Amino acid sequence: MKLDLASLDGIPADSKPLWTKLIAQQLKPVHELFKEVRDYQQTIEQRSQWSDADIDPTLANALSDVSLRLLGTLNEDTAETTRRVIQAGVTYFVLEDVAVSDLDSILGLDDDAEVLNAVLRKLGHHDWVIAIP
Repeated sequence: MKLDLASLDGIPADSKPLWTKLIAQQLKPVHELFKEVRDYQQTIEQRSQWSDADIDPTLANALSDVSLRLLGTLNEDTAETTRRVIQAGVTYFVLEDVAVSDLDSILGLDDDAEVLNAVLRKLGHHDWVIAIP
């Protein structure tokens, strides 16, 4: 599967500069990415206890679930380009301050969902696409 990594269809315009940087990052071990997602899940859960109005818990859970599912597709035979796209999408999700801060606005996770949806569509996981409220 040939992927044009930097100009993936569906990446929001405001997210493209960060996306381009994330695509170029050195690949991390998959277990580290799993840990980052799980740690971010805990951060979101703790933050949502302070103020439910700032976080959409349904969207946050969907993003965590899809991130972990994507990571679960990786193995030693996975092409580097596919690994890069998955790592960039998952990393975009676990970074709090992206185009819109994830935890400071009810819309904060929408750009994360758009990025992960672009990854899902490109990799053919159309049935995993996240509904954005």
